[in-house]
Amino acid sequence: MVRRLRIAAAILGSSVLLGGAVWALVGSPWLRYQHLEVAGNTRAPVAHLRHLANLPEGQALVLLDLDGAVAGVRRHPWVASAEARRSFPNAVVLTVTERRPVALLQQSGGLYLVDDTGTVFARAGADDLDHPVLTGLDGALADAEPELARKVLRTSLDWLTAAQAQGGVPEHELSELRFDAETGYTLYLRNGGEVLLGFTGQERVARLSMLTSRGLDLAVPHRVDLASDRLAVVTPL
Repeated sequence: MVRRLRIAAAILGSSVLLGGAVWALVGSPWLRYQHLEVAGNTRAPVAHLRHLANLPEGQALVLLDLDGAVAGVRRHPWVASAEARRSFPNAVVLTVTERRPVALLQQSGGLYLVDDTGTVFARAGADDLDHPVLTGLDGALADAEPELARKVLRTSLDWLTAAQAQGGVPEHELSELRFDAETGYTLYLRNGGEVLLGFTGQERVARLSMLTSRGLDLAVPHRVDLASDRLAVVTPL
């Protein structure tokens, strides 16, 4: 009988402790959400992120829906990914990774930012214009053949990457990459030079680096035809 009473007392004590712990986490006025701390953002304003997170102030910190908050924050055009964690006693820390624009897409509505995954995510502002412009991919094609449009966009970024990595063209010299359904891709330099690329085969851009190593001065405008798989034709402009 005594043993049973001891067991019952132990269970009761554990229940009281558990109930106290639950109350401390859920009912305590000291462990309620009061503010959002944001890290990693430069283009997404804190006020916008706070609104999208939609965390109710005053709710118990342990009851907050952080997955829902992250999903809301990811609706911001500049946010590529986000994660949130509780910071006791009364805060949530939100860490965002913003998109990295690498090009501008020209469409009838203006210029739009394109990140390094090929995602078109926001209209370009006055401070966003120092990127190569992708042209020739109009809205009609995007509406009629969305998968083809995405392929053209990804291939355009591959050409820009190849021009820098294999062709040795500095990023600040890249002005425009134009797509044409008949002739393929053409790269325009800021000094007016042109590099005809064709449709596929980014490895052929390495011939451009070979030409410059043999004396071709890209500071002087030339038309360089790399569309053939076997040769390059260089014409002064």
